[in-house]
Amino acid sequence: RPVILVGHSYGGLVIKQLCVQAQFSESLHRSDKQIASFLNSVTGIFFYGTPHHGSSSFFTPNGTKLKDASPLLNYVRLLCAESGRLHEYFDALRVYYKWSIAGVGESRPTTFMLDAESQNAVAVSREMIVVEASARYGDFTVEPEDHISLCQPKSRTSNTYIRLTSFLQRLQSNKVNRRRLPDNLQTVPKMAMSLHSDLLVEVQKILRKGPAAVALCGMGGVGKTTLAKLLFNELCAEYEYTCFVPRCTDMKNTKEIEDKVYSSMHHLGKQLTQGVEKCKPTYLRQQTLLLVLDDIDNGSHVAFLQDIVWKNDCANSRYIVTCRDRNILNSLDSSVFDVKFLNPESSTKLFMSYAFPYPTEPSPSLKEWVHKIVAKCDGLPLSLEVIGTYLKTKVSESIWIQCFQALVEAENVVGLDEKLWAQLRVSYDRLGSEEKE
Repeated sequence: RPVILVGHSYGGLVIKQLCVQAQFSESLHRSDKQIASFLNSVTGIFFYGTPHHGSSSFFTPNGTKLKDASPLLNYVRLLCAESGRLHEYFDALRVYYKWSIAGVGESRPTTFMLDAESQNAVAVSREMIVVEASARYGDFTVEPEDHISLCQPKSRTSNTYIRLTSFLQRLQSNKVNRRRLPDNLQTVPKMAMSLHSDLLVEVQKILRKGPAAVALCGMGGVGKTTLAKLLFNELCAEYEYTCFVPRCTDMKNTKEIEDKVYSSMHHLGKQLTQGVEKCKPTYLRQQTLLLVLDDIDNGSHVAFLQDIVWKNDCANSRYIVTCRDRNILNSLDSSVFDVKFLNPESSTKLFMSYAFPYPTEPSPSLKEWVHKIVAKCDGLPLSLEVIGTYLKTKVSESIWIQCFQALVEAENVVGLDEKLWAQLRVSYDRLGSEEKE
């Protein structure tokens, strides 16, 4: 059942916090499946005068403090102070779940009463509560209303009412035309969409125009598999048959990969029930197919893919592979993309999402070590994820210092793959024996 959320002013921030909390909180006492079901059910959010980028005038207009009207004010103050970081996390969820966003903002100052710190005295003030620059987000218009009247339409002909009803009707129309979500969507970190957005868009364009195959290359831990999953999730609804095969390098031979392909094949988003013996290549001939082979590492894997392409014999099918060695792709007609290391800003965002899930913040004594440790992870997403997760509950500065020193020692290891394993051992070596097992 679709969920559409509507919020006015700081209620919009509460909506954003709700969505972020559903993703990051471990205290909801619900299974991941239930949380994902809620977030998948959300189709759109409409904001009335929401300060996406902060607002302080509501609390201290003309330097005068408002009398607390509700215990929620302290919570609202926190959300306002953290609105920038909250918006960043929320926008990553919006991109991932493809939520529609619309809203309206005020253009007139609001008149309200102030407590002038005297037993009987009051004063009247006119203030712009949420300026356009802070409220603008998504499909947005400015209306000739103040902050209060903005969400109180005088009639059904008011533009603030028409904007909301048009938004609801558009979402309903999209729901009718939208396909059911496939059962084989791949699980990826929500932050990944924003970290890989440029490369994701570039590869999607290539896949829609041709050639049929795309290869994602790079060292272990750089994010090839995550990018392949994002591409699969974005494109799978466009193909009749879809299949994602992880960790091909762990399989003994191509026969094992072949069995995995045909046993996990999906048709129109639903897994086939025929089984390996009945679902053979001839069954897929000239049917649109999206196939991902993750972590191929030798020529026989490439030959297997070429055989699939030949038997499928469909110009509109697409194939995605990930690998560490470009040389094995010489015989494959494909566009090859190198997955790069993350830049310092993206590295910090990813590390913080694991070490300090919103709304937690590092203490002043740890902020210095955040930047030092991020720098030692060399822009490798896997290292940032593992080290960030390990340090998530660690509040002692001495543990952070030990972690940093171990990462410094890992720099002396020769070879990129060996260096990655040395970084990952930093957290592993500090586990107890049962945790290691």
